Amino acid sequence: MRLCYQVATPEVRRALGTTAYQDEPAAALRTVAACGYDGVELMVRDPRLVDFGEIERLASTHRLDVPMVCTGEIYGQDRLTFADSDPNVRNEAVSRVIAAIDAAARFGAHANLGRTRGGFSPHEDPAVTRRRILDAIRRVVDHAATRNVVLALEPVNSLALNFVNTTAEGLALVREVGSPHFRLMLDSNHMFIDDADVEASIRLTGGDVAFVHLADSNRRYPGNCKLDFPAFLAGLRAVGYEGWLGVEVFPVPDQDVALQRSFAFLEPLVG
Repeated sequence: MRLCYQVATPEVRRALGTTAYQDEPAAALRTVAACGYDGVELMVRDPRLVDFGEIERLASTHRLDVPMVCTGEIYGQDRLTFADSDPNVRNEAVSRVIAAIDAAARFGAHANLGRTRGGFSPHEDPAVTRRRILDAIRRVVDHAATRNVVLALEPVNSLALNFVNTTAEGLALVREVGSPHFRLMLDSNHMFIDDADVEASIRLTGGDVAFVHLADSNRRYPGNCKLDFPAFLAGLRAVGYEGWLGVEVFPVPDQDVALQRSFAFLEPLVG
């Protein structure tokens, strides 16, 4: 397993709630590399506005891989989802995820699908909303197949979303869509909140996981709160997971401390 740290691309507006290192790409990638990480996960808001050529050059200069393009701020900052009743909003969400997939193809990376999939509204029949979400998911998965990219479905805790909260629910949706380009990803913080038994959930995946996010139980840097990371990583090893571990944490007490303490805690467990 290898460690990467989430970095926001320049069009992401700076905010304390953004779970990524926020600086100009040259400074951000230099800082992540100097800390010792093997790669960067890119957090995007509108990938169509990003100079990925510059990021590619910087990653090469600093010998960093780019294993994941994360779409969280498509929802987080602009509130675009596949569930929206307005077709213009849905199409914009789909267009941005497709652009993220295209960026991922450039790096040989995965793209993720978290909150941008959306959830249920009290004003609409859940069956109608679910069909709408599934239609959009199939559209972006079909595009991912043309680019040979895996779109990784991230179950999100029920405090943030009301559709696909647990590992079991994520696995069920992945199987329903039934494409090798649509796979599951795990997030230790979301699992801590909604999975009754985190280690049992890892076993349930059988190791068929595309990517893993790491954050402590309070979404801060690993090692500061309640999550048992040695057990979590042992569970991943037990099912044969050998992929990337992406640190996705709040910049608390500040982003440099979060970056450094995450690496100091995790590197001995992973290395």
